[in-house]
Amino acid sequence: MPPPARTSFSVFAFKLGIPRVALFRRSRQSTASNIMQQPRRLGRVVRIAAASLSLALLWGLPARAEIASWLVFEQESGRVIEQHNAFQKWHPASLTKLMTAYVTFDALRAKRIDLTSPVVMSAAASAEPASKMGFKPGTKMTVDNALKMVLVKSANDVAVALAETVGGSKSGFSKLMNAQAARLGMRDSRFNNPHGLPDDSQIVSAYDMALLIRALWADFPQYRDYYDHAGIRFGKRTLKSANREFLLRVRGANGLKTGFICDSGYNVAVSAKRGGRTVVAVVLGAASGLERAAAARALIEKGFDDRPGLFGGGESLSDLRRPAVAKAPPPSGYCKRASKPDVDDLMARYAGGASALASTEDNMPPGVAIGYAISAKNARLLPQATTSREPAKTPKKSNGKIDWAKVMDSLLGKQIRTYAPVAVELGVPKDARAPRYASIATGELVDEADTAESHPLPVRKPGVVAKAPTVDTPVAYAPKPGAIVVLPPLAADGTRTPLVRPAPLR
Repeated sequence: MPPPARTSFSVFAFKLGIPRVALFRRSRQSTASNIMQQPRRLGRVVRIAAASLSLALLWGLPARAEIASWLVFEQESGRVIEQHNAFQKWHPASLTKLMTAYVTFDALRAKRIDLTSPVVMSAAASAEPASKMGFKPGTKMTVDNALKMVLVKSANDVAVALAETVGGSKSGFSKLMNAQAARLGMRDSRFNNPHGLPDDSQIVSAYDMALLIRALWADFPQYRDYYDHAGIRFGKRTLKSANREFLLRVRGANGLKTGFICDSGYNVAVSAKRGGRTVVAVVLGAASGLERAAAARALIEKGFDDRPGLFGGGESLSDLRRPAVAKAPPPSGYCKRASKPDVDDLMARYAGGASALASTEDNMPPGVAIGYAISAKNARLLPQATTSREPAKTPKKSNGKIDWAKVMDSLLGKQIRTYAPVAVELGVPKDARAPRYASIATGELVDEADTAESHPLPVRKPGVVAKAPTVDTPVAYAPKPGAIVVLPPLAADGTRTPLVRPAPLR
């Protein structure tokens, strides 16, 4: 057998799944000279690598590409607990709707709209592809109900209707999204639509999503419940959130949003609160919905288990070093190239959650190896202390078929909340106040509704929509100049002093 191609030790360790932080402290770059000055540290790393390689070979775990990017941080302090490729540019898919929510909440704060203001489905909005509610043009609903449909059902048609209500048009709303992104310091982000459907130039990063989520929690605490619903009930239909399993099974879970298009793979932003601490995780580019949820849960558990200094952590979001050149987003068709893990793989890598976490090498019993390569596909997620010789096995029923209920219990935990979808409805109050539209920082008025960009397509309308009551309330479209409320970003100590340097508006 020919010898393997020569590669650096760090690349070798990376392929094993050994986190870079296990090799070198992330707060500074290590050189060959200071490696030589740390023989005990290097020896320990070699032992870890050898143990990991042996266990990986013994257990026959398949080699798979990493999840593209993730970041987990503490909401209150802004402390980064763990990250991987946090600045890589990525397509957000429906995580876009978190910025749609932020811009809408800002309009509510500025009193340009209120929660009972009418949202009217235009022909262009109605023609948006799934995921959608399927409402006919002219259908009316309140801003409150529209937000629930957008953030829980991830309805693309309602997202566009809401954008037209708040910004006057889809393109006008995109200007507001980009203005807010610049104000928050989201330097790698660009928004061209309010829903996240495929657009080559619609880009975010895990770091930018962390800035947005931190601002959402800090600036609009009164609206946090919008992210915490596992489903909506509309008439006789119940429509489940793609984030429902995380919300119903993970202790303290209270948000936020999933996203998927083929160009992005499976994305998610999640949060949980326990004992006064809120931990937030962003995962971009998972290969399946179940892997996305399992990885997110693992990161959240790692966050609550973590303490400052563990594995070299402790940087704040403002201190995280930006690479000279951020990685480009993936070529089109990412989901077709990312091989989906089977259930055996997921069980081997993610089953156990918090029980698989270990604190430090120093508190382990003698002879126990740190099995980085066996703990998770991205081994940083679950550094695991184990003396076991076998990974978790996939539970089977008596007939030999996979017991999916037990699989979910193993990967995400047992269900601890009752599924209770929140009711939504159509119609608006007769005294509903029509919206006023904002202007961006240059003083340019947002365009009035433009429907020429989209051509209505025939879509199947759910029967219940036609039966839903509506109130025929006229909507005024005469815009009045307003202004975006500009507040300094939230600092690490909770005060409003600049956390990051916002990019100038151009």
